[in-house]
Amino acid sequence: MEKSGSSYLVRGLPGKIESFAEHHWGIRDLHRFALASPEDRSRESLAEIAGDSKALPNHPLAGIVIRSFGHCTLDGQPLMHTPLGSAILISPAQLPQLRVTANTLIAIENSECLLKFEKALPHFAGVDRKNVALVLRWNWGTAWQKWLRCWPGTVLHFPDYDRAGLRIFATELLPHRPEARLLIPANLDMLMTERGSRELYLRHEHLSLSDAKHPDIARVNAAIESSRKALEQESLLH
Repeated sequence: MEKSGSSYLVRGLPGKIESFAEHHWGIRDLHRFALASPEDRSRESLAEIAGDSKALPNHPLAGIVIRSFGHCTLDGQPLMHTPLGSAILISPAQLPQLRVTANTLIAIENSECLLKFEKALPHFAGVDRKNVALVLRWNWGTAWQKWLRCWPGTVLHFPDYDRAGLRIFATELLPHRPEARLLIPANLDMLMTERGSRELYLRHEHLSLSDAKHPDIARVNAAIESSRKALEQESLLH
């Protein structure tokens, strides 16, 4: 500790500060501890470098929730078919070993729609379940964004059909996959009229759309404004 003006400056000497951290807090590898970002840390790694699996906040269920219909492998092993109501968690560390050979990857906004996607299929005549894989748009993080940018197939997004859902598509997906498209029911206008919510529309009416010229965003926004209603994706499950 050194005097610096009216206060003090604390200097950490290499070697000594590591010993201090280990002695007082049990941190065995200060460098790895400092670099343990929220996406990379796990309880196992924290137990190794800090002697305490809860030394830093971590999310044991962090990762990608995916449904496979026979077009996914992990570390060379097939994920096989994921039945209705079930899904598989892929950790960020496993992402480099994930291979999706389906033609299309569908990002879904809601866990119930991910687990029961088959019930929404009648609204999407052009979607062949045999050639798609599904992923929940949840806790994607940097690792997933990197994986998604390199994946060679077609990316669709199954949103909530309101302004909030359109903004998520524009800000969370398009920056990484500019050619991505929205999954839009052929009967969207009828669904808006029959099942749409006026309250949901009013809740998000104030939100602006920065990418309103995107053809799919424009199409869904036109249906929203025409009906003055909004539609949650769960409405397509019945």
